[in-house]
Amino acid sequence: MTKAVFLDRDGVLNVKRNDYVKDLGELQILPDISKAIKKLNGWGYLVFIITNQSIINRKIISQQKLEQINEFLLSNISKGGAKVEKIYYCPHRPDENCVCRKPSPGLLFQAIKEYEISPSKSIFIGDDWTDIEAAKQANVRGLKIETNGDLLEFINNNLLNGD
Repeated sequence: MTKAVFLDRDGVLNVKRNDYVKDLGELQILPDISKAIKKLNGWGYLVFIITNQSIINRKIISQQKLEQINEFLLSNISKGGAKVEKIYYCPHRPDENCVCRKPSPGLLFQAIKEYEISPSKSIFIGDDWTDIEAAKQANVRGLKIETNGDLLEFINNNLLNGD
């Protein structure tokens, strides 16, 4: 089975906005994200993005617009030689009580099943308690990073030699 690092999107890969990222002009990718992911890839981790995007079911943006934003993010990451396997997102509002919205582990379970990932060898890095709780429920190690923090520095300080 494979090991993976799951990353939250808003606040970990891009600047978190209180009013959501609604178009490409509002997406501010944090520094050294590609370098951080490339380092994880080099350590043998598959990398996934796991994100709540209730902005869809709140009717603020369309699913197509979200996918455009996500593709732009992936394109920027890959330009630096890094690879994200897939972005999993939950479109539901909190009141919809779905199984995929963090802190529920549904999206993690989906990735684990689809990619034959070993939860015990995997890590979830997020900036919110919901990320850490989803990790816990999926038997994945959860690590909390400061919102809009330095992912590369965080990885260097918390995952020595890919462990």
